[in-house]
Amino acid sequence: MQNIKLTLKGIIIGLGKIIPGVSGSMLAFSLGVYEDAINAITNFKNNLKKNILFLSYLGIGIVISILLFSNLLIYLLNNYYDFTIMLFIGLIAGTIPSVLKKVTLKKKRNIIFLFLALFIVYLIGILKITVPFKPKPNILSYAYIILLGFIDATTMIIPGISGTATFMMLNAYNFVLDVFSNPFKNLLASFLFFSGILLGIILISMLINYLLKNKKEELYLLIIGFSLSSLIYLFLKLLPKLILGNIFYYLLLFIIGFVISYKMDI
Repeated sequence: MQNIKLTLKGIIIGLGKIIPGVSGSMLAFSLGVYEDAINAITNFKNNLKKNILFLSYLGIGIVISILLFSNLLIYLLNNYYDFTIMLFIGLIAGTIPSVLKKVTLKKKRNIIFLFLALFIVYLIGILKITVPFKPKPNILSYAYIILLGFIDATTMIIPGISGTATFMMLNAYNFVLDVFSNPFKNLLASFLFFSGILLGIILISMLINYLLKNKKEELYLLIIGFSLSSLIYLFLKLLPKLILGNIFYYLLLFIIGFVISYKMDI
């Protein structure tokens, strides 16, 4: 029963992986499996059997979610963009209270980490990459695909950073979604991308493990800052597409999303 529950949590986390603006690691944080996952990765050999089972069941859920819902998400974004994004804005907003509960602000100067997160996302946003990324048969393109995989791992592991929102800023969202929904379409691109993910998971997990043990409050403030950044980015992107006559439905979807993710804090 515990393994089934862990797989179901993996499915929910996987949705956060493909939904624009929603952080899968934030959902993992709210579901109570985040620190366990970081510990399992960074201390893998200490309790090998337990860690393999934990990561396997969680990973199976994530993979199932990505494979089953990637195409559905493409359909919803193409046909009901404003409604879909408003639901996701509610989902990410609902994860913030679970982090706020954990911040006591023992050192007032630590508030700078919240603004640091906002500034980092702002820097990514002003890149204004207008040309969608398409892989090419050259070294620079291959290196960039590995970097995208590393960025994806970073957004997966650091709560509050939305991988989908980041890839939208980098204009590489369609490429990444295509890799996950059809990994056999371009085997070389998929291999490079997943290699970048593996490298990122190992290195970023080690960093997060250190921060959880030594700089927990600073980490939580960064998480809040990244979450707020995702909300601001998604809302500003959505604003021109909003239709006044649909305000009631927008609010309803926001509330539904907020309640769902808020209730995940278990």
